[in-house]
Amino acid sequence: MDDPRQPAIRALVEPILAEQKAELVELTCRPQSGQVHVRLLIDKVGGVTIQRCATINRQVNQALEAANLIEEGYTVEVSSPGLDRPLVTKRDFERTVGEELTLDIRVEENRFKELQGMLLAVQPDAVVLKTLSGNLTVSFAHIRTAKKALRW
Repeated sequence: MDDPRQPAIRALVEPILAEQKAELVELTCRPQSGQVHVRLLIDKVGGVTIQRCATINRQVNQALEAANLIEEGYTVEVSSPGLDRPLVTKRDFERTVGEELTLDIRVEENRFKELQGMLLAVQPDAVVLKTLSGNLTVSFAHIRTAKKALRW
């Protein structure tokens, strides 16, 4: 269950993130070990460094302290969502234009296939991938899962 203070916390942190040219991917606010644990997953074009997370963490802590939104003890965690997290929203795809993706797409009612390619563009209802066989437009409705392709 989400904490009722979550909308106020979101309103407090979004200007901080905008100033840092970062975007809030997910905010959770839950009780943990007798305190409130505020967790921010952030992202930005080009990725998020540990230093950027530390800077934002300090700024969020200062803002929460000044606003006195949480009366009991609390912790703030700021981190990147990770390289292998699924791409879900249109904004997730927009952040990855120019990167290699792996998509699991529906080709028939109960048949899926894996598709890899570089994300060239995000359209209102689809993505455009550059694949080995040429450019391909895939509707969001046909994407079952999507992730950045990890190369080692």
